Amino acid sequence: MLKSSLKTELFDIANNTLARCEKQWQNTLGQDKLVKKAMTESFSARTNIPGHPYLDENQYKSDQFVAFMLDMRDSKTHLRQAISARTCRASMMERVFYEVSALLPVMGRVINEYKGAVTEYLGDGLLALFQFPKEVKERDQVLYGIYNAASTCMDALNEVVNPVLSAKYNLPPLQIGIGLAQSNAIISHFGLAPATQVKVIGECIYYASLCSKGRNEIVVHEHLETLWPTAKDGRLRFSMKKFSDFNGYIVNG
Repeated sequence: MLKSSLKTELFDIANNTLARCEKQWQNTLGQDKLVKKAMTESFSARTNIPGHPYLDENQYKSDQFVAFMLDMRDSKTHLRQAISARTCRASMMERVFYEVSALLPVMGRVINEYKGAVTEYLGDGLLALFQFPKEVKERDQVLYGIYNAASTCMDALNEVVNPVLSAKYNLPPLQIGIGLAQSNAIISHFGLAPATQVKVIGECIYYASLCSKGRNEIVVHEHLETLWPTAKDGRLRFSMKKFSDFNGYIVNG
């Protein structure tokens, strides 16, 4: 269950974001207008990579991370299949616009609560990173924090995002998948100067993406499962989920 103070904040985020989105829809696509906004992006060495707030243009680093990939199910279907106006008050593109606009900032706020950082919003999902300690004795607390972030995202989906979308637009509940994976990764500037972007490249991101395709499931890559702390009275249970070239584990609290 969500803490009441956090739950209140998440409701505010979802409702305020959707109020802005409704105005944007009515002023642009809802009126069949095309609005093109020129965006210029100046070079900056500031990053949102955990543990690495700055990175010079010609510099690169390596570090260990747990990648946290969150993906919304069925967004393409929602985009292409209309719903009767008598059933729902938003359909197709407008529906997906509201769904992702409510979902992503709420999920991002939850991840921040547990010391993770969203590094990319991916249309119908997000990529977040958690810095993974090199010292083994420090890892247990970090791993439980990451699980709590994932579990709280599921709570926020069911207790905040879906109720808001249902109340405002009579939309059916969203489903999400969360994938977790750990590896070493490279942090560097990518792209053409001066509009480069600081990104993280590593196996953890690839495997977290594959693990995120479940429906209201938290799935960890097999390597991360071996790093998980064990206890005789551990509250978490892992059940295997086979992928084409590796095993994942569904985590149940």
